[in-house]
Amino acid sequence: MRNYFYFSLFIFSLLSGCGHFSGKSSGDFVIAQVGDKTLLRKELASSLPVGITKPDSINQSKFYIQRWLRKELMLKMAEENLADEQKDVQHELDEYRTSLIIHRYQQQIINQKLDTVIAAGDILKFYNDHPEKFTLDQNIVKAIYLEVPKKGANLDQLRHWMTASDDKSRMDLEKFSFQYATKFDYFNEEWIDFSQIRSRMPVSFVSADDVLKRNSFIELSDENKYYLAAIKDYRLIGDKAPFEFVKDRIAGLILNTRKIEFIEELQKNIFQKAKSANQFKIND
Repeated sequence: MRNYFYFSLFIFSLLSGCGHFSGKSSGDFVIAQVGDKTLLRKELASSLPVGITKPDSINQSKFYIQRWLRKELMLKMAEENLADEQKDVQHELDEYRTSLIIHRYQQQIINQKLDTVIAAGDILKFYNDHPEKFTLDQNIVKAIYLEVPKKGANLDQLRHWMTASDDKSRMDLEKFSFQYATKFDYFNEEWIDFSQIRSRMPVSFVSADDVLKRNSFIELSDENKYYLAAIKDYRLIGDKAPFEFVKDRIAGLILNTRKIEFIEELQKNIFQKAKSANQFKIND
């Protein structure tokens, strides 16, 4: 505890900007050292967010120093115990630099020249042309979910509101839920994985397939609450996914295909131009 206090006091003095640390060269003060590696005050200061409080700056500084020491000590141990050929990482660094620069250039050209707008007709055509790609591996539903305390709950009224399709019933249900429900969600009327509802209920279903096939309204309870789900529509594992459920994924697939084709064409054009300009040669 005593060492912790003095360490905190030391950090505070470093960050306070007073005394002999406040001079012109205070940023070059060595805070920590491992071998010939040093951590300077200015490096520590630059790691801290602007406007941070003194207590937070002390805590974050201690964490930063400890992390720096552990990293440098681990590096020192590795340097001392690895063979020279194991420490030669220049090839890996060159490969990484090459990949990074090429990737950044490709992204720049893609952002400048690739059409990223996917027409709705192209998405629908892809969906119809490739039905094998959209077989469900999960049970999905359109549903309304409600959790409500047992006390004062009118189940008949709640069932009516949750299963009705008119706007008034929806508004009445939302007003009730705002006041009394512990959980209420209609999932923006979109398809969701049935497990999102199943995991909230107090009893695990033996077979989700049977539950969905037999029930358009699921009602469970425990000592304190009712758990209600109105199933508006469902698809089971093995069914073809509804278009609305996969259209965003299709748009991503189409865009990714465009990017791959664009990069391949770019590489081909660069190669042909370089060949025409005699910018490279191949020796037999």
